[in-house]
Amino acid sequence: MARPRRSEQTREALITAGIDQISMHGYHGTGIKQILDAVNVPKGSFYNFFNSKEAFVAELIKEYSQIVHLQLNTYLKDQGAQLSPVDQLRDIYKFGVQEFANNQCQKSCLIGALAADIGAESVLCQQALKKAMSEWHTAFSSLFEQAQQAGQLRTDVSAKQLSSVYWSTWEGTLLKMKVTGDAEAAADTMEMMLTTFFKAPE
Repeated sequence: MARPRRSEQTREALITAGIDQISMHGYHGTGIKQILDAVNVPKGSFYNFFNSKEAFVAELIKEYSQIVHLQLNTYLKDQGAQLSPVDQLRDIYKFGVQEFANNQCQKSCLIGALAADIGAESVLCQQALKKAMSEWHTAFSSLFEQAQQAGQLRTDVSAKQLSSVYWSTWEGTLLKMKVTGDAEAAADTMEMMLTTFFKAPE
């Protein structure tokens, strides 16, 4: 009975280390040995769970997406429940900027990091990235739609389009912040998007 439990712990440790390392160093900058060394497990343990690095990264994308959605849903049900949709979106980007700053602007969004690093190079990873992005857009499109219904955001473009621009701006902001280290400027960019470019006309 103990062996399956230890095996699951090893798998979880590999996934956690993989997310951390690849978020910081990218797909090409992270080797399997680097991840194995981080969790102190032998090479054979890795291939007991994953057929290849590509399969491993596809699983990381899935796990990371689930973690982010759980965090988002928890926030919306708890501390964000009494806020307006725009204030929820503001809280979300502020949290993300602060987390990035806390990691010395090195550990970024795994999805964005991989999209920039491998793109369509890996079919398996590309499929996982597309699925994660689609789920992300669905979740945020709902928030933008609520903000439109509340009269807070413009309605001449769809909630889905606003969500797409929000995603692109966010990922671009992280890239710039990685170079400059300027969290205040990153927050200002996101705020301008919400309160100027997305704002409903008066």
